[in-house]
Amino acid sequence: MSDKPLYYGKPSEPIYYASSKTPAYGGETVGYYAGGRSPYGNYGGMSGGDGEDGSIVGTITLARMLRVFSQRWLTIFVFLLLGLIASFAIYRISPTIYEAKSEFSMDIGRNRRGNSPLDQAMPELGDNYTEVFNTRLSDWRSKKILTMIIQAYRTNNPASTTSDEEIMEALVDSKLELQRNSRIISISVRSTSAKLAADLANAYAQAIEAFTDEENRARCDKAVANIHAQVEKKRREKEKLSKQLLEFRTLNKVDNLRSRRDTIQQSLQKTTADILALETAETQLVEWEKTLRDVQKAPENFGSLASGVPRAQEIAEEYRAFQDASMAYAALQLSYTENHPEVMAKKKELEMSRQRFLDATERALQTGIATLRVTRNQLASLYKKQEELRAELSSVEQRIVFAESGLSTMESEFEIAGEVLTGLILDENKARLEQESNNEMVRVGCVAEEPEKPVLPNPYIIFGAGIVLSVALGFLFVLVVDNLEDTIVNLSDIEGRLALKVLAVLPHVRQRTRERVARTLISDKFSRFSEAVAGLRNLLDSPRYETMSHCLLIISTQPGEGKTITSTSLATSYAQAGRRVLHVDFDLRRPRLARVWGVELAEDKSLSHVLQRAGKDTVDFSKLVNHIPDPGIDVICSLPPEGVSPATIFGSRVMRDFFAWARANYDHIIVDAPPFGLVGDVVSLAALVDGVLVMCCPDRTHFKSIQHCVRTLAESGANILGVVVNDVEVSSELVFNANLRHGYGYKKYGGYGYGYGYRPRTRSEKGRPSAVAKGAARENVPGDGKPETVKPQDAAADDGTGDDE
Repeated sequence: MSDKPLYYGKPSEPIYYASSKTPAYGGETVGYYAGGRSPYGNYGGMSGGDGEDGSIVGTITLARMLRVFSQRWLTIFVFLLLGLIASFAIYRISPTIYEAKSEFSMDIGRNRRGNSPLDQAMPELGDNYTEVFNTRLSDWRSKKILTMIIQAYRTNNPASTTSDEEIMEALVDSKLELQRNSRIISISVRSTSAKLAADLANAYAQAIEAFTDEENRARCDKAVANIHAQVEKKRREKEKLSKQLLEFRTLNKVDNLRSRRDTIQQSLQKTTADILALETAETQLVEWEKTLRDVQKAPENFGSLASGVPRAQEIAEEYRAFQDASMAYAALQLSYTENHPEVMAKKKELEMSRQRFLDATERALQTGIATLRVTRNQLASLYKKQEELRAELSSVEQRIVFAESGLSTMESEFEIAGEVLTGLILDENKARLEQESNNEMVRVGCVAEEPEKPVLPNPYIIFGAGIVLSVALGFLFVLVVDNLEDTIVNLSDIEGRLALKVLAVLPHVRQRTRERVARTLISDKFSRFSEAVAGLRNLLDSPRYETMSHCLLIISTQPGEGKTITSTSLATSYAQAGRRVLHVDFDLRRPRLARVWGVELAEDKSLSHVLQRAGKDTVDFSKLVNHIPDPGIDVICSLPPEGVSPATIFGSRVMRDFFAWARANYDHIIVDAPPFGLVGDVVSLAALVDGVLVMCCPDRTHFKSIQHCVRTLAESGANILGVVVNDVEVSSELVFNANLRHGYGYKKYGGYGYGYGYRPRTRSEKGRPSAVAKGAARENVPGDGKPETVKPQDAAADDGTGDDE
């Protein structure tokens, strides 16, 4: 399967066709006769058959199974009923057995084994839980354990009348199982009595826990005894040193001396701070005394005093009064003489103001002198106290140094003893940890409860197996029936049974009209459908197909398989790539391109009428061209011919002239042909083109029809490039491929119409307008977003069949 082509891509990405290895179709040859095979034999090295894997069931994929189930669910349901009946019969005849389960956890951690006493005391059980469990399993099933189980059972159930033989019989089928990737061991006990099963399961777990604890205690006592004795000895030595150290400190009062030293240092710091503050105050008082003496000498030159000077406010008030008297006296001198009574009175007042100012200054000076004297006395006292504190501090420090010289030795010995004791304690703890890690610790985890439901017979297993087997047989049956049907449903039907290459898969486009679907590449260039068409175009432009894609014929085996939409989309894709493209409508019995491209077509520009009227004269085919600006493509449309069969036109010489003209003027010619299964026009056209693309719709295209089409075209010399799978409904993450087939949703259309034997309209249908005619008056919004009104003549030409070509 690795050599088979695959479809790959995400639902949000386009689907491309590729192969994981070299082409499986026969080297570089790509035609239907690739590999030199007959058109009826193998194709490109791949053998045909009933299915891709050649089995009677066919290829089994999820999509196919879902489709088959939706179609034949009743058959599967019958198989399901038969399976349920058989399961019920088995369930009724089976005996009833109860099972109780208890659980205990087992913990081990030893990674290596040495020569230490602890290692010598431990038995060699294994390096992992599985080995330990398997080693211990024999001990846990020994006679000693069985005796302990019976004892535990009798202790828990003193009123039980169950004999030891019955207990032994129930324990024979008991199971001990180590749960995968865990440390949990489950004990399962089965019995016809639910209570007995639960009690024995709990007694079993208790017996194993007691048995393990007994062994662990014996090993622990032997492994840690020597280290613990050393720890106790060193602890006693440390306590003795601690007592001696305490006695030395009490005798020498080292702590008291240190406390006294700290107190003296704090007092000395405070005294020094007080001295600094008083010295600052003394300096200020000396400055103030000097300032006041200067004022007494020359009161007229007085300016101002600091706020801290004694009686500064009183002095300032007297000075302002003195200044006011001086100014008033000076003003009177300007107006009167010295002997004037007012001048003499003001002069006397001035002298009195001056005397009051000097008296206030004197009082302030005396206050400052007294304050200075007190400050100096305080400084003298503090200087003396400072000297005493310094002497006392020196004496205390000498005593501390003397005491600490002996104390440091004892403290060093005490610290050394503490470090040794700490090391021994660590060794003891390490030994205990090693002992705990080496022992298998067993603890009862989950206590068994009396089961309410029996384990045998198990209805879930019996009925589940019956359902699974019956559904599997039912699916197998319907898959065989489905494989014998004729409809193509997956990739293996195309590439395996038909031996044809699938070139592209076109997803379903949810549009109401064919015109909108055909113009999807114009309206939405980045849709899944547009990307799929672009992938087909790129494949045809590859060196392998380049010489066979100049003139392409797109056909289908029946109407409604999307050949018109595919041809339009492929032509649009070529035009968007900058190629000169000609899109030709050779479906002369039911032409569609004029409606698709919105061309108002007259008979003089109809290809079918020009070919019908062509004689010996050369026809100017360029006059038939209708240029479509968006996407920049030339289209030649047709109207149904009048009075002549299209088969006659296809057999005329002018057809070869037309294709010669088209090849000379265009890079690509895309030909829309009628369905193969209804008329023989395709055989004539296939011989005139470079390559043929066959359309296919899964679950709609029939195997025999497309096989007949391929065989006929191959016999006529046509070059079949491959198959284009159209209208595939892709859902969720599933992609149409060889291994996983989707469920499809297909857009169904009516009969083909006009000369092809389409389904005639019933009388009730003849009396009402077609679906398109109904919508002729309302506006439809195409992909370009501009309103588009369906013309009445277009609606009349549709005749209501709505087939998707």
